[in-house]
Amino acid sequence: MAHAQDVAQRLRSDRVTESDQLAQRAAFQAIAPETEGGLYLVPKVIE
Repeated sequence: MAHAQDVAQRLRSDRVTESDQLAQRAAFQAIAPETEGGLYLVPKVIE
């Protein structure tokens, strides 16, 4: 974007912060209505 002053946007480093992603995914899917093979199942909305 153009700016009147010479400024730069500070960016954070892109790194993984969660230590156990598989356990976290399992915890989220445990409360989901329906899952299969690690995916969330949703009702069909378009025929």
